[in-house]
Amino acid sequence: MFDRMITSGHRPDGITFIAILSACSHAGLVSQGRLLFDKMVSKYRIEPRMEHYACTVDLEVVKNMPMEPNSCVLGALLNSCRMHKNTAFAENVASRMFGLVSESSWSYTLMSNIYAGSGKWEDSARERVSARSKGLKKAVGQSWIEVKKKVCKFVAGDCLEEKDSDEIFQVLKGLTIQMEDISDDDDIMFGKSMKLKY
Repeated sequence: MFDRMITSGHRPDGITFIAILSACSHAGLVSQGRLLFDKMVSKYRIEPRMEHYACTVDLEVVKNMPMEPNSCVLGALLNSCRMHKNTAFAENVASRMFGLVSESSWSYTLMSNIYAGSGKWEDSARERVSARSKGLKKAVGQSWIEVKKKVCKFVAGDCLEEKDSDEIFQVLKGLTIQMEDISDDDDIMFGKSMKLKY
């Protein structure tokens, strides 16, 4: 889709590159991601932001960043360590993350999972205990939807009032039908605005 977008004459912006670099990262297309990152800078003259680095993170990129990596970049690097089962390097990255002011439970959880994946159960348990002892709690997954100019938040395990949930599920059903009807429309793929009715 990115190639089709370029061929059709649309110029990508920084947001477009966050999307395509993120897709490369999730699909494990490291070399393609690096090529696109380089093209973003050299051809399209887009200054990389923290989000772009987080999508293409590897040791070399982190070393050459013009700014100090934040927890998002280090978290992406830590997640790469988990995927490649590189416990030794993960420990190095985690120690930098734990040194940041804004500690969060997910870095401890991720490190715990890396240890567990390597069969280091005592180390895994130590990370969870460490997070608990610092009062860090796992963030609950949330979703949002706007209904009649009112934002409704969903949290795992929450109970909705029946009247609210009926209305929200009707909206979701309507949106799903509309998306199925227009899923082949190239205008959506190329970012032209389209108003969904509900």
